[in-house]
Amino acid sequence: MSRAAGVGIATVSRAMGDHPDVSTATRDRIRAIAHELGYRPSVAARALRRGGFHAISVIVPDDVWGWWEPVVRSAFEAAAAAGYQVLVHPIAGTEGGLAAVIDGLANVQTEGVIVISVPDQKSVREACDRIGIPGVAIDDSSIDIHFPSISAANYDGAAEVARHLLAIGRSRIAFLGTDGEPGATAWGQTRFMKEREQAYRDVLESAGVAVDESLIIQVPFDETARGCPELGPLLEADDRIDAIFCAFDQLAAPVLRELADQSIRVPKDVAVAGFDDERTALLVNPQLTTARQPYSEMGRAAAELLLESLSGATPEVKRYEYPTQLVERASTKSET
Repeated sequence: MSRAAGVGIATVSRAMGDHPDVSTATRDRIRAIAHELGYRPSVAARALRRGGFHAISVIVPDDVWGWWEPVVRSAFEAAAAAGYQVLVHPIAGTEGGLAAVIDGLANVQTEGVIVISVPDQKSVREACDRIGIPGVAIDDSSIDIHFPSISAANYDGAAEVARHLLAIGRSRIAFLGTDGEPGATAWGQTRFMKEREQAYRDVLESAGVAVDESLIIQVPFDETARGCPELGPLLEADDRIDAIFCAFDQLAAPVLRELADQSIRVPKDVAVAGFDDERTALLVNPQLTTARQPYSEMGRAAAELLLESLSGATPEVKRYEYPTQLVERASTKSET
């Protein structure tokens, strides 16, 4: 087919895989020739030979977080409604990571892929192009994107949390983030962390509250499960702290333990809030006020964008953001 189109094999692969580097005119011309020649990428051809087998793949992160489970469930429902099965592939320590998992899909009867949490979108996009399948990312870690990318509106959600803390009368608000996992590879460019911290800063400044750099703590990720040693000295040195904004819910557990160890009452003395509304938010005591990511909506949107690609459309390579919802629980509610 590349000879008929007068282009290289790589260009054909990119055109069939909706790569943004291929112009609309070139892509349309190659697809028209492919249609005339009856060409399909190998996985699609195998599917047709099996009587119209339709499937898409979802690659889930290699970590202990459970936030992606409702994402996969809603993607499954949207795909099933369109007659597609969903195949779930864990990374599970695969050598070569996410891109290697996608390379392995060349031997799987799947027609497209949803990738969840992508540390390096460029290499993953190239892997999709190599096997000729379209992809959609559910990813708020990447700054540079190469797929249609679904994420929560991190900045707006964090701003709502910060405004909530101010509205309940707190003004000495600490922010706890993280430097990412060891090597900072799992979270890529940590776009979501930067946006959440920036929202905290902007809301305080807009309210006339000076941002105190000493109240912004970056906790090494591998310490968060054991505790938050950076917080103890801060609380001992500054008894005016009256709220703590955890950049993600998992940070709240060690924060609440540290506060309890120092006999600091939550929320009477210090209010605590998080971001994500994953399981941790309900398991801690008191239960956590947080920004709820619209997991089901994001999974459904990702499946719909991928199905658009499979129908011949070309979804725009951009970030599709969905609003969060503030969920107020006992960790910030004033005692009556």
